[in-house]
Amino acid sequence: MRAIIGVAVLLLVLAWGGWVQFSSPDGDPTMRVDADKVRQDTAVMVEKSKRALDETAAKVDARLDDARLDTEPLEAEQ
Repeated sequence: MRAIIGVAVLLLVLAWGGWVQFSSPDGDPTMRVDADKVRQDTAVMVEKSKRALDETAAKVDARLDDARLDTEPLEAEQ
């Protein structure tokens, strides 16, 4: 039962995103997957993910550099 509900929810989400279309021409129920839209949307998601990871990596590197500067040993006064 959970599997059926999971598949139904998945199909509804895909239809809401515009990736799947349901129609009934001539009385035959049809489900159409818009592969171009899927490709376009996933390319955009991948690009945004790469950009977010690059920004996060830059922030981590900056924090690590700041931490290294803060923890360098002080020279003993003579």
